[in-house]
Amino acid sequence: MKLLTIIIFSGDRFVIKKLLDDLVELNNNQMDVTVIEWTEKPDILKKKNFLYKNYKNKIKNFKIIYQFGNWEYKYTKFINKFNSKYVLVMGDDDRLKKKNFSKIFKYLKSDYSGITTLYDNISNTKKNNESEFLTDIIRPFNISNDITDIGFTSCQIIKTDLIRKIFKKIKKKDLLMTGYPQNFIILKIIKHFNNWKILNLICVKKSPADIRLYKKSDLLENRLKDEYLGYLKPIKQNFSNYPIKKLNLIYSKIFFTNIISWLYICIKLYGKKQTFDGIKEIRNIIREPFKIKLTLFIIYYLPLSLLGFLKFLRKKF
Repeated sequence: MKLLTIIIFSGDRFVIKKLLDDLVELNNNQMDVTVIEWTEKPDILKKKNFLYKNYKNKIKNFKIIYQFGNWEYKYTKFINKFNSKYVLVMGDDDRLKKKNFSKIFKYLKSDYSGITTLYDNISNTKKNNESEFLTDIIRPFNISNDITDIGFTSCQIIKTDLIRKIFKKIKKKDLLMTGYPQNFIILKIIKHFNNWKILNLICVKKSPADIRLYKKSDLLENRLKDEYLGYLKPIKQNFSNYPIKKLNLIYSKIFFTNIISWLYICIKLYGKKQTFDGIKEIRNIIREPFKIKLTLFIIYYLPLSLLGFLKFLRKKF
């Protein structure tokens, strides 16, 4: 049994080549690489098959699975199907920090229920970035401090047999309701098995969200809902017995780290009424803390120009 399967979902684009090049350099015999190819466009598929053929002899244990149809079924259909000790799902536009990523294999020999690694944005071009000097210290997951980190799909290394054990306890409709299906899996595993770790090492480089893609339709509103549904729903299912004070801290972490930025973008594009109407039914999946109620009240009645200033202050401080 291999230590790790990397599952890459790829479709109508060719950015996967850079990630495959990273894997060629990594060249670890304790790892399987499986690409789930879901494009249905014959011209693209022909070119991608030619691309994959070039990597079959360069990457050990390299396999292609063709899955035509909606790629969003990836978790319900694939994540519990592999025989390696751990699985890691990556997007085709992600990259590896190869030197750092190679260090994870010594941790995979332990029986952690899962490991969350850190990430950097591909667009981050700062020289001598302080993140380069993080040491590979592994520590226990703390839900109050680390909750937002489990939202980055390509940073979650999950123990395969534990996925199988909890998979029947998760409703498929939950996995399909949000862009964060892994949160339902991870938080269920943490609840039942504990022993989830955070690795203080940047192993993945991620492409930042392309707002232009969301602006072409109402996808941006769905993206905002994803933040509520993808975090609050699995927390309610698994940790609703936590004291109110602790739940408030967790909710506030999610809101002020993630939700507020998408809220601002939606307001700017769709206006306050449409944005607030869109989240009306989901704001209280978990009882909304007063601090957040007050913040949303201020946002609703504050001029948009001042909201931009508040966004600047948030980033600054």
